[in-house]
Amino acid sequence: MKRILTLLALLPILSAPLSAQAPVESEDVMLQGFYWDSQKETGWQALAAAAPEIARHFTLVWLPPSASAEGGGAVGGTNVGYHPRQWNNQTSCWGTADDLRTLIATLHAHDVRVLADIVINHRAGDSDWGNFTADDFGTYGNYQLTAEHICRTDEMNTNTSAGKWYGKATGAADTGEDWGGARDLDHTSAYVQNDCKAYLAWLRGDFGYDGWRYDFVKGFGAEYVGLYNEATSPYLSVGEYWDGSYDKVAAWIEGTGRRSMAFDFPMKYAALNDGLAKGNYSKMSWIEDQTTWRPAGMIHHHNYNRYAVTFVDNHDTYRDGNKFNGYVAQAYAFILSSPGVPCVFWPHWQGSDREAIEQQIAVRRAAGIHSESPVEVTVRSNYYESLARGHRGNLVTRIGSAAPTAAPEGYWLAASGTGWSMYLSDNLSGITAPLAPESAAPAVYSLDGRRCPTPPSAGVYVVNGTKRVVR
Repeated sequence: MKRILTLLALLPILSAPLSAQAPVESEDVMLQGFYWDSQKETGWQALAAAAPEIARHFTLVWLPPSASAEGGGAVGGTNVGYHPRQWNNQTSCWGTADDLRTLIATLHAHDVRVLADIVINHRAGDSDWGNFTADDFGTYGNYQLTAEHICRTDEMNTNTSAGKWYGKATGAADTGEDWGGARDLDHTSAYVQNDCKAYLAWLRGDFGYDGWRYDFVKGFGAEYVGLYNEATSPYLSVGEYWDGSYDKVAAWIEGTGRRSMAFDFPMKYAALNDGLAKGNYSKMSWIEDQTTWRPAGMIHHHNYNRYAVTFVDNHDTYRDGNKFNGYVAQAYAFILSSPGVPCVFWPHWQGSDREAIEQQIAVRRAAGIHSESPVEVTVRSNYYESLARGHRGNLVTRIGSAAPTAAPEGYWLAASGTGWSMYLSDNLSGITAPLAPESAAPAVYSLDGRRCPTPPSAGVYVVNGTKRVVR
């Protein structure tokens, strides 16, 4: 069944101006297409089959690491890929290399771009601490990493369990934090840099990836992410700088030369985990330049909202003490009415809040809310209220049981649920909906400007009596 707004809800992939690594005023909405140990549910073949449904709501899909990982590359295996073993072998627990090519081609056919999960801070040996496999990227180059390409501060030089490899790492000191589970690569080495550039270029050229999600970017200097992006020109790049500090995440973005976005961990901790989940609405906003209250996080400031990818949970936070423990639909009402590029987590989309999330995406898209939308928080005490200005109209969002239910003057109720509501401006009053799914007959209504109080769970939206089909 189609879940559709109107032609006003033009796809972000068509409407947003393009700029490498951080699209300008992006209307993209991302899906994290996996979670920890979701191989059976979100393997390459399963995602390819789900591509038409994904494309109705999302313009970007972030895939898990696709390189063969430590312990082998058996399809359906248990290693989700964060200790890569063989970069040029793209058969992994998620599926074969051919399955991956088919998945990416299928998503592209539905106008969905694809991000690869890039794990280049560290690497696992083939069967021991430092016996790396050769990297054969065909026309993109051939490389063989050795112990001289491992940081001399790595455990290889401090842990006697390294056996014959003990003391053999001769690379430069690590430019970031240590990762104890695999060997830290020396990104100051021109050879390592060229190997990484060839790897990413090969993923783009041979598989069709459109952009990168960089894993554990605290592990190596931010400038190297900028270097690799400059060499490969991804549509979008986002780094996992896992820290709740606005200043530290901002410094990392600047360190890349503003050539990458970052996940908005400051937003997740301040606005969601410490604010919304605890009913403390005052923590959901920060003041920008001592003048205007904005949604909390990197997104609160015009210098960085373009570079923020917002999220409620991911594969890591969902399984530890960092999980959001409040009402999920309320959390998505917050990020889908805020600046930045919102990323929806697969278990949330597939869970009981799916209908609410899809409604919220449709409302965001109708107003044209984008990564740099000016959003003012207008109530921040007993409940949360914000006013967002988009490419096509404005959006008022209320979160909290104490929020009033009457529509603000000049607005109409477009979507609502337990403890949240979203109101579109009257200039978008042509957005109306039938009260029956598309399969019902007849699915044609003469609404004469009447407004549907909430989007239907399934159905075709109608504008001036004409059925519009836009995903």
